[in-house]
Amino acid sequence: MDLERELSALQVEWPATPGFALQLGRRRRRWPLAVAIALAAIAIAFAVPQSRASILHFFAIGRVHVRVVDTLPPAQQRPLSAGLGKRVSLEEARADVPGILLPATAAVPALYLAHGNVLSLVFVHEGEPLLLSELVGGGGVYLKKLAAGSTGIVGVRVGDAPGLWLSGSPHVFFTPQRSPRLAGNVLLWESDSTTYRLEGRKLGKSEAIAIAESLRRG
Repeated sequence: MDLERELSALQVEWPATPGFALQLGRRRRRWPLAVAIALAAIAIAFAVPQSRASILHFFAIGRVHVRVVDTLPPAQQRPLSAGLGKRVSLEEARADVPGILLPATAAVPALYLAHGNVLSLVFVHEGEPLLLSELVGGGGVYLKKLAAGSTGIVGVRVGDAPGLWLSGSPHVFFTPQRSPRLAGNVLLWESDSTTYRLEGRKLGKSEAIAIAESLRRG
């Protein structure tokens, strides 16, 4: 369901926009028209049941889209290291993904590069494998589908960056040219036009945020 298309298709009798103004001494400030229109559009969207459902069931962080569904599609259980792409050196990774983030480990983990400038690596934290993926630039490459009510989705902050925390029941994780797989707990955030995804089966929210904030430039 495309919310933007739905809003554009709504037949709304828009009232004339009043000329809001505040007189402060000799300075004159006008109410931003864009803000007024945005607020009206949001109000209309929530008044339409189909649009309201789309708002409440769709989330996006950078290149990762999250949609809540009633029933999960079939998916495989695979290791975190499966299907990550071509193994590359640190120098090759830097060429495609400038300013990559790496875990604060003594050695650089194996790096993998997939279609769409998606850099991934698996490292061990307290005996558990974690998958870190970095997606540069725009364009939706990753899509997650979750069973409604079975996977929790909450907004978080990673440093100054906005993010989402997905936890609870496994959700289905899609990537281009790969069959869907079941995914564990995931932290998503976006910073400097790069989307980051940190996944671990036993990963906790506070722990995930702490790990994300400890990553260093490679």
